[in-house]
Amino acid sequence: MANNLIIRGNVEILVESSEGEELQRFRAQNRIVDDGLNYFRDLAGGIVGRPDVQAIGIGTTAPAATDTALESSVLSKTIDRRLDTDKTITFQTIFLESEANGYTISEVGLFGSSVLIARALITPTVAKTSAIQLTISHEVTLSYEA
Repeated sequence: MANNLIIRGNVEILVESSEGEELQRFRAQNRIVDDGLNYFRDLAGGIVGRPDVQAIGIGTTAPAATDTALESSVLSKTIDRRLDTDKTITFQTIFLESEANGYTISEVGLFGSSVLIARALITPTVAKTSAIQLTISHEVTLSYEA
């Protein structure tokens, strides 16, 4: 009997005030794109390193397997923190109060060596101002089905 490896992605968006008060927290399922599946193949083979960047944008088109970038990227940042738990790795990036202001953030992406790994639309969208910071947490979970 064969086991099939499953790679699933979710993203959590935490919106906090400049004083650190949690204003909003929500989750969305992200789409691991075709290039992302190849990236994990190469990661397992030792060819590439861990994902290193997250980006936020204002695109509204649903994620597709063939996506290679965010629809309309606003800001990309190096991942601040990686958390490894049983069969799951979480990549966290903080977008500070001083960053990406004046945009209504509607999409997020996870990248490795400039390759789009996963993309998600976020609902509700977030009107980014200097009064808030965003913590974007991409989770990638590995499992199998028999």
